[in-house]
Amino acid sequence: MQLEQLQEELQQLRARVDNLSSLIEVSIIINSTLDLDEVINLVMEKAQSVMRAEASSVMLINEETGMLECEVALGEVGSQVKEKIELKIGEGIAGWVAKTGEPLIVPDAPSDPRFARKVDEETGFQTKSILAVPLVVKDRIIGVAEVINRVDGRPFSEDDLHLFSTFGRQVALAIENARMHRYMLERQKLEQQLEAARIIQESFMPQTFPTSSKNQFQVFAKTQPAASIGGDFYDFIEYDSNKLGLVMGDVSGKGIPAALYMARLVSDFRFYTQIEQSVSDTLDKINRLLVERGRRGMFVTLQYILADLNSGMLEIASAGHLPAIHIRTKTGDCLPVDVEGGVPLGILPQFRYPTRRLQLMHGDYIVCLTDGIIEAKNRQGEQFSLSRLLNFLNRTWASPDDLVESLIAEVRHFSRGAEQHDDLTVLAFQWC
Repeated sequence: MQLEQLQEELQQLRARVDNLSSLIEVSIIINSTLDLDEVINLVMEKAQSVMRAEASSVMLINEETGMLECEVALGEVGSQVKEKIELKIGEGIAGWVAKTGEPLIVPDAPSDPRFARKVDEETGFQTKSILAVPLVVKDRIIGVAEVINRVDGRPFSEDDLHLFSTFGRQVALAIENARMHRYMLERQKLEQQLEAARIIQESFMPQTFPTSSKNQFQVFAKTQPAASIGGDFYDFIEYDSNKLGLVMGDVSGKGIPAALYMARLVSDFRFYTQIEQSVSDTLDKINRLLVERGRRGMFVTLQYILADLNSGMLEIASAGHLPAIHIRTKTGDCLPVDVEGGVPLGILPQFRYPTRRLQLMHGDYIVCLTDGIIEAKNRQGEQFSLSRLLNFLNRTWASPDDLVESLIAEVRHFSRGAEQHDDLTVLAFQWC
């Protein structure tokens, strides 16, 4: 009797050693690959072998649909199960475990009212007993692991449940690590794409500013995107030594779609300004083009100014953009330049954009900007505002670059500690 007892204890000890070895192997598997499908398959193959089960599966909760979906199914009908099985939370044994967070032994599955028969009916597999455990990550249930039918025909025991729960923790850890790795790779890929898009976007912006051999004007511009890429843009159209076009725009939205929209728009604008030197006709053609190939919700506010460098006369058109600011150097006045035409480009196909003429005096500035400047907020939620902008600009400026750099610095100082929600873009032109 004593010998039999010692043999039984020895057998139990060997079983524990085998189980411990299996868990060590699982730890090695988890650290050997970060591929989600591969690591779950390898861990469940080991679990199914150790639990001496005919089949096993892992079901994960789809965060978008809230449904339990089969990620891995091993056994003779595993491929069929993976294709067919989808459960609501609370449906079937797995759904019950996902809902309650409690592990479960089901010794006689067909007689259990929670058992979902549709998988057996569709695959021809006969489920007898089930052992199911929740997969938990940081107190959040992400799915359920199951082993089905012990090969010796006996029901699963409490010892089996304890061991498989340990496997479940390992599976959950493996899933979390693999998902985190996948997320980091996707984020890295996105960052690389954004950097490439930023470089491409910058290539469409002027790399140098126009200059005048006769010292007729000075010009400077700067944009600071809220994200790595944005929808603000500016451009200069050099017709001849006597005329210069100033363009300022703001594409709806942010990110890659806005950047692509902007890049194509800048290219189209440069093309049509070589065909049409009329400010109004140029905007009309661009507007019709954007409407024809428009995407839902995409449009652009734009301001186009054609400067006669000999006379200082400006012709201004606006497509729903903020008014330009006229700074009269001699009198100190600082006034918005109102222009009719409040409809952005890309919305109404037959809209006609009128123009306004404005005479500059020597030394005067015209300043164009996007709404990110006046709508910038501080930590108290106050906007920089048009009145604050006019007060700031109402001073003597050494040059356009002095004005632009000082204004952007002032806006950043005003909104320090608050998140930048929109791009900041300023263009300043001085007729000398």
